Amino acid sequence: MHHEINDYSAWLIGVFDDLCGALTFEQALHVILERMKETIPHQSVAILMVDGNTNELLIRNARQISYSFIKKLVRAVQGDILPRVLLKHEMICLNDAKPSDPDYPVLRLEHDFKNICLAPVIHHQRAVGYIHCDRAEGPAFSPEESRRLQVLGRLIGLLMEKFDLLELTQHLGRIDDVTKALKYHAFVEEYYRELARAKAYRLPLSLIFVDIDDYASFMSTCGINAGHILLDEVRRLIVKRIRKMDVVGRFSADQFIVCLGGMNRVEATATLEAIRQDVQDQAGRSSGSMVTLTGVAMTFERPEDFDMPLAKVLATLGSGLITAHSRGSNQVMTIDLPRV
Repeated sequence: MHHEINDYSAWLIGVFDDLCGALTFEQALHVILERMKETIPHQSVAILMVDGNTNELLIRNARQISYSFIKKLVRAVQGDILPRVLLKHEMICLNDAKPSDPDYPVLRLEHDFKNICLAPVIHHQRAVGYIHCDRAEGPAFSPEESRRLQVLGRLIGLLMEKFDLLELTQHLGRIDDVTKALKYHAFVEEYYRELARAKAYRLPLSLIFVDIDDYASFMSTCGINAGHILLDEVRRLIVKRIRKMDVVGRFSADQFIVCLGGMNRVEATATLEAIRQDVQDQAGRSSGSMVTLTGVAMTFERPEDFDMPLAKVLATLGSGLITAHSRGSNQVMTIDLPRV
């Protein structure tokens, strides 16, 4: 028994070592299911999770179960055993099960089984799914094997917390706190992605670059909090005039940049004008001030446009914005990319 415990401890340490290289929750599940073959013999194994919207069970990852079965399985939580696992967090092992047993159809996945073990996956003190492990023949699941599955269920729950926090951290690292627009570095990532897509499918791509007129004066008159509220208002007005697929980034204190994949020069010009009009009509009203913005639109249309370095693109936008400002406040204009 002591030797068996030492073997399992060594196996578990190996699992943790492998998990260090997992970059996503799906990769972590892959590691666990692959390593399970070494310590818990089985016919098939699956991790089923409760859909948060429908409360139905879906297979998140599995081994020795066909892809077509995984994709089509949607199962209600019913019978006597599944509620015990998911609501009472019980560890359930059934040995010498028969197809005539009342819960057999509810528990069976793709293959008939003789022995089955179900271990709840606990996330934030709540069962959000379970590990299904079955055998068509061979020995019954031992108490030690059931404990091992229980440990893995807890481990999967901890991994969910880890990757939830990682995703939240990555999201917060990409989003500007004040405006909820993308931070500059995150916007650049999306810009390159949209640029590649437009180039591959021979679509136009437009950029809009705007700043709020006299933002420093607004801040000195109305205060920092009002300035933050104004930035969020302007971002919301921009979002209202673009599509869900389009990307908005905060470029500097009072400047926003917008990437419009597949949008041509005429459409981009109209979009910029609509944003200008909305800001003039609606922004800053809570502070009793009229707010305007100045901006430029630029469109990539020729094949060589898509190879222009970002530094040159930004320099062109900045130069165009200076020209627009020279005409006064509340001005928008369309500019051309320089010839290479």
